[in-house]
Amino acid sequence: MGSTISNKHTRKTALLCKEQQRILDDLINSDKSIYTEAETLYSDLKKKYEL
Repeated sequence: MGSTISNKHTRKTALLCKEQQRILDDLINSDKSIYTEAETLYSDLKKKYEL
């Protein structure tokens, strides 16, 4: 009986980890798009001010 509770807990933890991983992946991907835009902005400013 104790092992059944442990197995249910393990499954729930594994699913939670997958959900957390999905959230982290989404955050990383959104950060990449922000970074690219900032990089382009920096490049444009460098050209504009001849730095």
